[in-house]
Amino acid sequence: MASPVGSTISHALMTRWVKQPFPGLALVVLGAMLVGGVFSRPLNPLSLIFAAGVVALAAAIQRAMARHLADEVVDGGEYLRVRSGGIEENVMLRDVATIRRGFGHNPERLILTLRQPGRLGDTIAFIPRQIRWFPYVEHPLANELMARARMLRLHT
Repeated sequence: MASPVGSTISHALMTRWVKQPFPGLALVVLGAMLVGGVFSRPLNPLSLIFAAGVVALAAAIQRAMARHLADEVVDGGEYLRVRSGGIEENVMLRDVATIRRGFGHNPERLILTLRQPGRLGDTIAFIPRQIRWFPYVEHPLANELMARARMLRLHT
């Protein structure tokens, strides 16, 4: 199923959820566990240190997993318009070396590796609009974009 030119192929709502409220909610729950540990009797300083370490580790993991996600990816035919933070860049499909599925991520994400790094770096990751229930095979959008990238490289 081909995506129409000019259509958004990234899932903006899911991206916002993964980048903003979800990490905050996870840290609130872990923080509540830390506060609960402070008021437990008898007070065990080792458990407080462990809980604070878990909160710090969770914050670092959440940040690492979500900060690289593009806010919006729009299909422009021969290019993808990618917006991430305050940066917007047109990535030519012929410059995409590979497209792979981010293994072990929920929600599923696609990762584009570029031949030449741009303003957004040499990889661009985004959550595709089509959410699938069987994510153990390659995403159809990845197959479509890779086929188009190959065709553009052959004809230019």
